[in-house]
Amino acid sequence: MPIIRITHHTTYRHGGPATAAWQMLQLQPRNETAQECLDFQLEITPAAPDLATRTDYFGNTHHFFSIREPHKELSITSRSTVRRGQESSPLPGITLPLAAARPHVTTLIREHGQFQLEQYLHATTAVPLLPGTAALAAGLDPLSTPLLEWIDQLGKKFSETFVFDPTATDISTPLAEVLYNRRGVCQDFTHLFISCARQHGLPAAYVSGYLLTKPPPGKKRLLGADAMHAWASIFVPEMGWVDYDPTNTCFTGNGHIVVARGRDYADVSPTRGVFSGGGIHRLKIGVTVEPENERELIPE
Repeated sequence: MPIIRITHHTTYRHGGPATAAWQMLQLQPRNETAQECLDFQLEITPAAPDLATRTDYFGNTHHFFSIREPHKELSITSRSTVRRGQESSPLPGITLPLAAARPHVTTLIREHGQFQLEQYLHATTAVPLLPGTAALAAGLDPLSTPLLEWIDQLGKKFSETFVFDPTATDISTPLAEVLYNRRGVCQDFTHLFISCARQHGLPAAYVSGYLLTKPPPGKKRLLGADAMHAWASIFVPEMGWVDYDPTNTCFTGNGHIVVARGRDYADVSPTRGVFSGGGIHRLKIGVTVEPENERELIPE
């Protein structure tokens, strides 16, 4: 099982002295069936003596802290060491087709008390249930195509429909605008994918994490060149939650490191907080994701 090391730098630089700061972080990788967080460390400058930890409703780890001294720069560095196993490859032919899966989900909620699935079927602020997102599945056969194949076919339609463009959107761009322009980043594509799945009766969650990328042949891995990533998790009856990456049109593998799960980006944002004073600040983020041993990685 490969061991992966992640370093995540976040820096806030203010135009003038900020007198205080209150921050919430979601940067610690989760412990899951195919993933174990072996070590996690936080370095905060100026020092935060009141650092506290809490696990939220979704099982994500939150860190809270405040700074009560004047400062012009706040630096947050997290260092994680994760053992990531290779999940069993989904077998598309063994799942129910979509048309049979939808009533199965309803039965699980109404008759078997799995009410937690309900929250992953409804609209949120970041994931409105737009007719245009439901239509992204047009042409896919819901009657005979096994559900895992249906999910993968939907992902392939994304690759044909949307263009990855980091300059096209920001965190506040409405999903309707992304749909209209057909351009965006992993966060946008994940919200679109979730909106489509929910409208077709499938509980769908948002996953934030890191993606281990490979440098070009003959080139060194660039420190700080990576970024946080996002993908969707779809509930498949008789199987459970299955993670799918619509940006890269693939089921996730041992290069996907899970940090947090929720209904949309708002549930899993890596940093959130407020400052007192300081004027306008600039945010700089650098992420490095590197294997302890390159040869241990299983090709996807």
